[in-house]
Amino acid sequence: MDNPLVNESDIICKCFQVSEGTIRACIGKNDLTSIEEVTQACEAGGGCHSCHILIQLFLDQHQHKQSNVEALMSQYGGKIKKRGILSRFFKRSKSSVPAS
Repeated sequence: MDNPLVNESDIICKCFQVSEGTIRACIGKNDLTSIEEVTQACEAGGGCHSCHILIQLFLDQHQHKQSNVEALMSQYGGKIKKRGILSRFFKRSKSSVPAS
């Protein structure tokens, strides 16, 4: 899935090179509600699982749910590989997150 038009910083799923835009579009178009559904729709989250925290954040945002940063970090934080990626997204959701 190598796409030269996708900026490296937009890649959320490193294993399958899936961008934030692709993930959000799949969630919105198909009204997805789980990480497993996202993986089936666009492969994101099907490899090492380090992107699960952001996929869950995108799902929560689509469903207009308030994301609990601490709960997400507890559940998915240990798998994060890209340093600093969380602050970019959690600033958008007006929450603070420890440095990854």
